[in-house]
Amino acid sequence: MKALLRNTLLAATLVVPATAQAQDFLSIGSCPVGCTAYTWSAGIADVINRNVEGIEATAEETRGYVANINLMQNGEIEASMATSLSSYQAWAATGPYEGSEPGQILSWMSIAPVGMHIVTLADSGIETVEDLAGRRVGMGQPGGVSMLDADALMGLVAGEDFEPFRVRLGDMVDMLSDGNIDAVLWNGSFPLPPVIRLAAQRDVRLIPISDDFFAELSAEYPPYFRLSIPGGTYEDVADDTPTYGLANGLVISADVAEERVYEMTRAIFENLDSLAGVHPAFGNVSAETVLNGFGAPLHPGALRYYREIEVPGIEEFVARTGE
Repeated sequence: MKALLRNTLLAATLVVPATAQAQDFLSIGSCPVGCTAYTWSAGIADVINRNVEGIEATAEETRGYVANINLMQNGEIEASMATSLSSYQAWAATGPYEGSEPGQILSWMSIAPVGMHIVTLADSGIETVEDLAGRRVGMGQPGGVSMLDADALMGLVAGEDFEPFRVRLGDMVDMLSDGNIDAVLWNGSFPLPPVIRLAAQRDVRLIPISDDFFAELSAEYPPYFRLSIPGGTYEDVADDTPTYGLANGLVISADVAEERVYEMTRAIFENLDSLAGVHPAFGNVSAETVLNGFGAPLHPGALRYYREIEVPGIEEFVARTGE
């Protein structure tokens, strides 16, 4: 991974042609290859590379959102995908980030909500979250925020009365297809590509979250909010599936230059149509949604662009979060 965004034109030690272009590097933390955040990061990196001169952006495969925040705090990557909860806690140095330096990780762009998926095969006999007790459950890989969400859910459902498998999403889906686990838990933006592939091969079921269970969950974890996975998102799942989730988007280091962030933000917004071909979530990104869920202040470069395009509520957001 590349270190903090830096200029690689080392005039004091390198002899280069007079026409050479200074190059800045931007590493975007995501998740294991195959999950949605990696697809998003790769699409964004491609748009930046094609539209912003002098920047080389790279999607970095990581262990997940929790690892991304740690990598940013250590100066190993410059931007990452994160949930609104983890990004706020990192900026404020609260919760799991208590004792770290506050104010280093800033909001950039909300992309889509993440929704808790409870995926099982149609013949598994699992119809409610309570049926997960005593089962073999895929929880997500260590270092990923989805595993923490799975821990919260299963702690309420079953305590320790289940067998956890802590592996990445693609491996969990393969294990489910092969009968080696009974269910997959993953809090991610829909559609999830590995689940699309599974649904094309096997009859799957998404387990709904009842109002009573969500009330219990949200009483203990207030950042979660109610949402539904629309019917038709996955083959043979015709009805909306009530569940819950968090906001999901890009965050960026305060050390990245304002002008660079301004240029990259403009490039992404001016290429949302092409990004929607990479992943459907980009088709729902707009001036009306770009601030959704964020509690940490915006990077000054992003703020400058959002003011230019008159993002609704931008001044209220600034007043609430500060600059």
